[in-house]
Amino acid sequence: MMRAYVQQSLLVLLGLVLLGSIALGLKAIAPEATLDEVIREGGPAAAVRGSVLSESPPTRLRIPAIGVDTSFVTLGIDENREIEVPKSFTEVGWYEYGPTPGELGPAVVLGHVDSYEGPAVFFSLGQLRAGDRIEIDREDGSTAVFEVKTSERYPQSNFPTSLVYGDIDHAGLRLITCSGSYDYQSLRYDQNLVVYAELVEG
Repeated sequence: MMRAYVQQSLLVLLGLVLLGSIALGLKAIAPEATLDEVIREGGPAAAVRGSVLSESPPTRLRIPAIGVDTSFVTLGIDENREIEVPKSFTEVGWYEYGPTPGELGPAVVLGHVDSYEGPAVFFSLGQLRAGDRIEIDREDGSTAVFEVKTSERYPQSNFPTSLVYGDIDHAGLRLITCSGSYDYQSLRYDQNLVVYAELVEG
């Protein structure tokens, strides 16, 4: 259920903390923990809460509350052993070494908040509220429907890698973008926004 990514990626640094800017978009920098540390600390879930789906990559994301309807690209690890970010400002990216949306565990989706030309796909992500629905079409023809539980903003200097990537007892979803104040000297935002959601239909 948690896929083979746990075994395949134990020594890969999770370059999760995203930087965003009008000039550069999202980048990745090294987090405070490696994946093997995250897995070791979290341990396997004792029991599965709620329903889970089999593995199937995502193809389309819809968030009616904020008018998002877009396609997915697949994100891996770059030459700096950090998570890649979407090259497009209008598409979102799914981290392929994590669970697919609907599988047991935290599926991770990244998107830009802005671009050279203005708002990007996750510009309104901070407007989501508990109970809002997120729909993700999958390659097997199914649609995984998630419900927003909460959202949090974290300083980029203290990103909670274990909380975002670590083991959980349900099919979860994390939507991530940049947030906070923009620093024109460093060309980046000082925070990350993470929306946490759980599978309710699929």
